[in-house]
Amino acid sequence: MAQYIRLSFFYFDSPRQKWWAFKQMRLAHKSLRRQKGLSFYKLMGSGAGEGFSTKPDWRVYCLLQVWDAKASATEFESSPWYQELLSRQKGIYHFELSPYQSKGTWNGLNPFELQPEQDFQYMAVLTRASIKLSYLRAFWRSVPAVSRIIKDQRSLLFQKGIGEWPLIEQATFSIWNREEAMRDFAYQQKEHRAVVQKTRKLNWYREEQFSRFGLLKHYGHWPDQTFSNLKKEQTE
Repeated sequence: MAQYIRLSFFYFDSPRQKWWAFKQMRLAHKSLRRQKGLSFYKLMGSGAGEGFSTKPDWRVYCLLQVWDAKASATEFESSPWYQELLSRQKGIYHFELSPYQSKGTWNGLNPFELQPEQDFQYMAVLTRASIKLSYLRAFWRSVPAVSRIIKDQRSLLFQKGIGEWPLIEQATFSIWNREEAMRDFAYQQKEHRAVVQKTRKLNWYREEQFSRFGLLKHYGHWPDQTFSNLKKEQTE
């Protein structure tokens, strides 16, 4: 039986709800670890704007879930913790994913069971890294140039910087409407190519992982136009 993988974003608006969400970065693990069938998860905060940012976005949090089956995820939605989350959120958006390529590790393992690559219309990319303290300044110096370029990519439908710890444990989740466009950006744009070469030469990361997924389904509601490109593409 194939894994059921879902990455969810949650939006909180009032100071009270933002404070509750922030506390869950520590408190929620007790509930999440008890969930039957949840083989891997990551509860993450997010950065301001679309890509990497040194400034946190206190409104948006992210939960990556790897389940043994969709039925387990459905059961989780009835749990007290998840029900309280639903009562506090002002926006929730889900991405159901099918992994077909993954390199590297996350906390010493690769949690994704790869599936045969299919002709998916949209591709999701999840990159994450644990940055060595000695290279933090060099890493963050490289971010602005890459961020400026990626905003101009017509095939990029969505991007958000996420992470377990500010500055050090960083990840990005992005959606593309053509895999060729993503490859062109990653390996042909000189700014990004230079960063990739630096990371390999200087060994910036303690650990890293790069994963590609087919986007099976996306759905939810959000208080602004963050996901408007996705909804437009889905209906065309």
